[in-house]
Amino acid sequence: MKLNIPYTFQHLETLNALVQCFLNSTSTHLNKIVSVCVFVSITCLSTFNATAQVTLIAGDNTANKGETIDVPLQVKGFNDIFSLLFTISWDTTVLAFKEVHSFSEALPQFTIDGIGIGNITEGRLIVLWLDNSLTGVNVADSTEIIVLRFEVIGEEGSKSAIAFTNDVEVIDATPAVLDVEVINGEIAVLGNTTATTFLQAQNGMRLFQNHPNPFYKNTTIKASFTTAEWVILTIRDTYGRSVYVERFKAVNGINNILINTEQLSVGGTYTYTLSSSTHQLSKQMIVVPQ
Repeated sequence: MKLNIPYTFQHLETLNALVQCFLNSTSTHLNKIVSVCVFVSITCLSTFNATAQVTLIAGDNTANKGETIDVPLQVKGFNDIFSLLFTISWDTTVLAFKEVHSFSEALPQFTIDGIGIGNITEGRLIVLWLDNSLTGVNVADSTEIIVLRFEVIGEEGSKSAIAFTNDVEVIDATPAVLDVEVINGEIAVLGNTTATTFLQAQNGMRLFQNHPNPFYKNTTIKASFTTAEWVILTIRDTYGRSVYVERFKAVNGINNILINTEQLSVGGTYTYTLSSSTHQLSKQMIVVPQ
C-alpha cells in the first residue's frame, strides 16, 4: 500500500539520525549495518516507479602520473527528486583521493556533510543528499552535482574505473524509488610509448575532445591537419568492437565530424580513433541513454 506524503515524512528525523551515523562512521561493519537500516527505512516509505529514470554519469579523463585531476559527476532526468544515495569506487593503486568540491547549488543543503569517507582507503566514497523542504528538486540535464579530485599514482598505461556501485537509491517526492541508469567513467594514465595518447601526431594531425560530452543526441568531433589527406574515423564500444567507420578526405585546417546517437548502438563510453597513413590518435566520448 502506498503511504501518503505527510505520514511518510514523519520518519524524516529518524532517517536523518541514521544517515549521520552512516556517514560519520569509519567502521566497515557499522557502515554495513546502518546502510541496511537506511535502505530499509527509505524503501518501506516508498513505492517503486520503473517509468521514471535518473541517469548518473562519471566523467572520463587522461593524465600523467603525479598529476591532480578532477572527475565531475553529472545527472540527467533529475526531476522532483527527494533523496539521492550512491557509492563511487576506484582503484587505489591508480588514484589517490584528495577531496570533493564544487557542490552544486541546484541541490539545497548539499555540502561536505553528505560525503561519507569511512572507506576511502578501500577506494569507496559514499554520497548522500536529502531535500529537507520535502518538495522535490529539479536539476537541469548534464548538471555537475559534485567534482571528485584525485592524485594520479598509477604507472603509465594503467587505468581505473570511476564506478557507481550497486547500492544506488534515488527517490522522488511521490515518494517512489526510481529506476537508475549509471554510466561509469575511466581514468587512463598516459604512457610515452602509445601513439594513441598523443595530443598531436608528428605529422601535425590533432584530435580534439568531442563537444558536447556527454551527449544524448549528437556531438561534433573536431580534428586539424597541416595538409589534405585521407583519414579514417573509427568508433569502438567498451568491448573493442567497431560500431562506426568513416573514411574521408580531410582538408588543411579544422575539420568537423558530426556524430549522432543513431550511428551508435546504446548509451555508454566509446573510443573514437582518427587514423592517417602513418599516425593515429584516440579519445573517449560518453553517450547518455535517452
